[in-house]
Amino acid sequence: MQLLGLTLQSPFLAAPMAGVSNPAFRLMARRAGAAMVYSEMVSAPGLLRGQPQTLRLTRSLPGEKPLVLQLFGADPEQMGQAAAIVCTLGADALDVNMGCPAKKVRRPGAGSALLEDPQRAAEIMAAVAQNSRLPVSAKIRLGPNSDITEDLVPRLVKAGAQAITLHARTTRQGFGGRADWDAIKRLVSWCPVPVIGNGDVTSGRAAVKMLQETGCAAVMIGRGAMGDPWIFARALARLAGEEPQPVTPAMKRKALAEHLELAKGLGGEGHAIHFVRQFMMWYSRGLPGASQFRRQAGPCRDLDQLWELCDRFFLEPEELLPRQPEQAA
Repeated sequence: MQLLGLTLQSPFLAAPMAGVSNPAFRLMARRAGAAMVYSEMVSAPGLLRGQPQTLRLTRSLPGEKPLVLQLFGADPEQMGQAAAIVCTLGADALDVNMGCPAKKVRRPGAGSALLEDPQRAAEIMAAVAQNSRLPVSAKIRLGPNSDITEDLVPRLVKAGAQAITLHARTTRQGFGGRADWDAIKRLVSWCPVPVIGNGDVTSGRAAVKMLQETGCAAVMIGRGAMGDPWIFARALARLAGEEPQPVTPAMKRKALAEHLELAKGLGGEGHAIHFVRQFMMWYSRGLPGASQFRRQAGPCRDLDQLWELCDRFFLEPEELLPRQPEQAA
């Protein structure tokens, strides 16, 4: 399929998630079947100032492309200047965040605060499009409290947006309540550019259901992929009418080992400890003895000891279960 001028192998995309969508996560999502991945949102002012923390968010690894770098900011001029910089960083497309409900993002007028000022949102979109040689898109929500897409989206498209991702919740909802898939379907019915659906895609079956029920061009999977990159493979299998292969503890161990090496390469041992701890908590969900494993591994600050616990748990989880008393003969 074609999207943002790129040829994709499937309609399933890995969403931009703050604190999650680092290069290691993105590469693992690509290996598991995600057709395209998005960076964590990158601050336009931070990029212009060359802040080290912001620059780290723009790093990428071989093999994760196609990659969309997501920008956020409140000032059209700054966003335009930042868009020009993004074009030099190796991304394949550029996305503008107009949906983040976090207070620290909204406070200066960025993220979902732009939904309260459609004119400024359009000015930002125009500045980005005019200064970018890459395809550009916008990720939005329904609106502050209700659906304003009929007012907002035409402005964004006129300003240069080549695709719209709709997280089908309002700002007020945050991540609570249910995503309104009917709103995605309504937008698809009249929007002149491709619509990417987002919200409540927690399984491969749900990804295919959104695709079929809304008619969206692609499905963006966010929280459903946290600790479960295999959701993309399951979605692909479901789309093909096949039964997905089960994910075994050994597969999770292998993925965790890969993540460990990638994280070490990106930021050293301290960086690796942080991300391995994060992902091992996710990967252990639903496995026997998971609670005891998390209690043991959570406080661990030594990478070798941490990996030893992971190695034992994901290959031999029964070793961490309380031993049952032997029965009398």
